[in-house]
Amino acid sequence: MTVFYFLTRDSESAWEDENGLDFPDLLAAVDEAKKILAEMAADGIPRKDGERLVVEIAGPDRIPVVQLALTMTISYVAVEMPKARGQ
Repeated sequence: MTVFYFLTRDSESAWEDENGLDFPDLLAAVDEAKKILAEMAADGIPRKDGERLVVEIAGPDRIPVVQLALTMTISYVAVEMPKARGQ
């Protein structure tokens, strides 16, 4: 088993895991990071273009090895921008 540490970030805050969690390998830690990212998204997805939810995995030496991110991308595909209501 190997200890992996998780750092989570959103547009308002960051949280660093001080104790770490034991996993048999990096792929198992990535599976856990996916669950964490899904829980973060369930609490609220990013609202503005470019905002992200991030889960970063660090190894036993606390050096980051993997980053998972959910990014809000807003693309306007209409030729003309829609007018605001009441205009």
